Amino acid sequence: MTSEGPVTTVVKGAVRPKSAFLGQYDLNYTCEIVYYSRAKGELHALRECSPLATRENLRSNYRALVLAEHMRSQLATLAPHGGESGAWHSTLEAALDSLASGAAHSPRRLVAALLDFELKILALSGLSPEIEAESGSFSLRGERQMPISQEVARCINDPKSEKNLQILLDAARAIGVFYAFHLDSAPETRRTVLRMISNNEEGKEDGQD
Repeated sequence: MTSEGPVTTVVKGAVRPKSAFLGQYDLNYTCEIVYYSRAKGELHALRECSPLATRENLRSNYRALVLAEHMRSQLATLAPHGGESGAWHSTLEAALDSLASGAAHSPRRLVAALLDFELKILALSGLSPEIEAESGSFSLRGERQMPISQEVARCINDPKSEKNLQILLDAARAIGVFYAFHLDSAPETRRTVLRMISNNEEGKEDGQD
């Protein structure tokens, strides 16, 4: 993913013992690249690659790594090509930086990070859910309404401030329905990701880190 949209490259000789590319790129890295753009086809030849941010902390937390993969997959599917991709690229970088900081590795904070990221993607797509505060609902495609509690409505407006894991999960499920109605998405994959990142292996209470 680049500020100009998704780019697909071929890295010749990448696994040779003396390759200049060894250790220069990996999942969740931000790199500076030079590639030869081919007029025909979508596979370009990578010439140079230098890591700018390696986000090593993601390697030590499996749940954060799962969420990072989901975020990248969402952008690969939904981001446009061309100049409009700059905001999408920046959104992904900021989300990965936050995950790599180590401060967002509790189940509650991971679910909040997922929800915050998806709401930003919906905003970039021009599809932010319009929440009716009085009725406690938001509109799906057409005139269909989805009822939500006031706590969930408040959480959707500011997910990172929510302290209760269960409310975050309820909000994430509501946004999952919104995604299914308005965007190309894989609901089963998202449900699996949500289940994995919200699993509190340490047995702490929902409202705690």
